[in-house]
Amino acid sequence: MAGVRDSLGRAGYDLLSSAVTRYAREKGDGALRVSGTPGGVVHLRGGLVVAVASPGAPGPGTLLTRSGRSGAGAAELRVVRMMAMQDAAFAIVAGRVDGWEVLEDPADPPDALGVGETPGRLLHQAARKLAALDVLPHPVRPDRERPLPAVEVDLAQLALLQRELLVHADGRSTARDIAFRTGRAVYPVTVEMARLLGGGYLECVETAAPPVRMPARVPPESLRPRTRPVAEPAAVSTPGDAGDVPPSASSPSPPDPAPELPRRTPGASGITETLAPQKAVASWKGFFRLRSGTAK
Repeated sequence: MAGVRDSLGRAGYDLLSSAVTRYAREKGDGALRVSGTPGGVVHLRGGLVVAVASPGAPGPGTLLTRSGRSGAGAAELRVVRMMAMQDAAFAIVAGRVDGWEVLEDPADPPDALGVGETPGRLLHQAARKLAALDVLPHPVRPDRERPLPAVEVDLAQLALLQRELLVHADGRSTARDIAFRTGRAVYPVTVEMARLLGGGYLECVETAAPPVRMPARVPPESLRPRTRPVAEPAAVSTPGDAGDVPPSASSPSPPDPAPELPRRTPGASGITETLAPQKAVASWKGFFRLRSGTAK
């Protein structure tokens, strides 16, 4: 998975994968709380992952209720629970993983699968989804970009999920926000957001930070040139406070020029005193005579 790039790079994925796999092998049953952003809880039973809950992805109840499929049968319910578990694992891997801890006496998750998934396979699928996002022309993360519609487009020409994204893209909502609002899994919403950004239908408008006004720094008294006794220093105003001075106030007089450094007399260092005086060359002909040693 060398192409996977999340907030912590490969380190976050490796930390989560090794922790869940080792716990599944040694304990088999229990739950791990993953700290980070968005983080989550991984439930295991018999060494298999039976549920993953994360604030970064809608759970099975949200996927069923807000999508209008609350009366699902047993087979469809299992599919939705599996999809929600995989989606939550993707949200955790796509975010920041800081660490993990074992939960003491965790409650049984209400949406646990009867037959779970191996930790390695579940996290490998999550990492593959993240890698697939990274190769898109405009890769995004579920909880980062907050795009706006860039152009007016006929919504009838777009797929249903793309239309929903354009309707809910308001410059404040991330892919995660829209996933909860529409009752959809966060991964397909993130993928379509990336495609719409790459196609020019959405755009991310970033506002520049306001400039920081730095106060003028006055050099210490010991660093100022002293050519005469120093008078009482006048008040110093910063360039940014110029607008606070009344128009009738007189402009301060320009500061005294820095004293000119004394010029050194040639030969004062004593270096030239050790050198023999150089003979002046009258013309270029004399120069060649001196070089050839034939001057008469």
